[in-house]
Amino acid sequence: MRFLSAYHRNFLFICSCQCIATLGLMAMVPIMPLYLETIGKGYAPYWASVALAAPAVSGIIFAKRMGAACDRYGYRFMVMITLAVFSVSMCLMALSDSMAGFLVGRLLLGAASLNLTLTAFSVAASLDAQRGQSLGILQSAAAFGSLTGPALGGVMMDFWSLPVLLMATAIFACMAAIAAHWLLEEPAKLNLTHDVATSNQTETIDNACGSHAQMENPAMKYWAISACLSQAAAFALVNVFVLFLDGRVQGLPLATTAGVIHAGAWAATLLFSPWWGRANDRYSPKRNFFLAACGCAISTGSLTLVDSLWLIILLRFLQGACFSALAQTIFYASTQEKSAELSGAAVGLAKQYLLAGQILGPLLVAALIIWVPAVDILYWIAGLFLLSALVVLCINEKRGQNLRDIEEPVLALQEKT
Repeated sequence: MRFLSAYHRNFLFICSCQCIATLGLMAMVPIMPLYLETIGKGYAPYWASVALAAPAVSGIIFAKRMGAACDRYGYRFMVMITLAVFSVSMCLMALSDSMAGFLVGRLLLGAASLNLTLTAFSVAASLDAQRGQSLGILQSAAAFGSLTGPALGGVMMDFWSLPVLLMATAIFACMAAIAAHWLLEEPAKLNLTHDVATSNQTETIDNACGSHAQMENPAMKYWAISACLSQAAAFALVNVFVLFLDGRVQGLPLATTAGVIHAGAWAATLLFSPWWGRANDRYSPKRNFFLAACGCAISTGSLTLVDSLWLIILLRFLQGACFSALAQTIFYASTQEKSAELSGAAVGLAKQYLLAGQILGPLLVAALIIWVPAVDILYWIAGLFLLSALVVLCINEKRGQNLRDIEEPVLALQEKT
C-alpha cells in the first residue's frame, strides 16, 4: 500500500475496517435469538432484545468522550485503541458460554465506538471539498457489510459455526490495530495534548466540545433532534416490517422474503451513499437532509397503500436510497465549520443522538404494538421521518454554525499558552 498517496492509503484502510467490522457485527443481528439459545446458560427470550440494545446503551455513554479523545490524543491512536477493544469484544462474544459473558462483550462493543473513530478520522483526513464524498463512500462500505453480514451469518449458523466468523473478525481487527501504526498517517491538526496541558484547561476543552455546543449552538440542537428522530424511525421500521409483511406474502417463506427485501434496501444504501456524499459537497446539507427525510416518509407511508410484493420491494429500495443520506449528512453538517482539529467532538456528539434513536425506535414499537396494528405503526414511523425533515428547516444557514462555537474557546486557550 506504500505506492498509494497518504490520503488514499488512509481512506482505503479506514473503509476496509468499516466494511469488515460491520460485516462481523451484522452477521449475528438477524439470528441473535437462535445464537443465544446455543449458549444455553441463563438464556431467556428477552435476552435477545437486551443483547441487541446493549451496544447502543454503552455507546451513548462513551460517544462524546471518545470523540473528544480523538481530538486530544490523535485520530490514528484512537483508531488503534478502538480496533483493539473491538477485537476483545468480538472474542468475548465468540468464546462466552454464558449470557453474562456475552453481554459484557456486547457492552464493550458499544464502548469501543469503532464506527465513531473511523468516521472522525475520515472527516479529519479529508479535503474540505471532498468531505461529503468521503463520508458517502465510508457509508457504502458499512452498507456492504450490512448487506453481506446477515447472509454470511445465517450460512455459518446453519452449516458451520458462527463463533468462527466472530473470531475471524476479531483477528482481522487485532491485525488492523497493529498495522494502523504503519499504514495510517495522522491527519494534520492542532496538537491539543501538548499545547493545552493543565487540568483546568482540559476541563474547559471538555465543556467546549460537549455541552457548550449542545446547549448554545442552535444549529447543532436541530441537527441532534433530527438525528434522533430519523434514526428512531429507521430502527422502528426494522422492528415492525416483518409484522407488516405477514399476510401479504403468499406462497413464500416470510423470513426469507423479509430478509431479501431488507437486503434490497441495504443495496440501495450501498449504491446511493456516494451520490448523496457528493451532493453534500455541492449543495446545502440542510436541503439534502430535508429531501432525503421526506423521501423516507413518503416511501414508508406508501407501504400501507400497496399489497403487491413488487411494489413493497420498490418502496423499500426507495426508502434505502433516501435513508443513505441521513446519517452522513448529520456528520457532514456537524463538522462543516471546522479546521480539522475538532472532528472527533462533533462526530461524537452526533453519534450520541443517533444511538439514542436506535433505542427509542424499538421502544416506540413495543409501546404501540399492543394497541395499534402493525400497518398503522408505519404511519407513526413516516411521521417521525417527516418531523425530522421539518426540524432541519429551523436551521439558519446564513451565519457560521456547527463547530465554530466550539473552536473559539479552544483557540483562545492555545493563544494564552
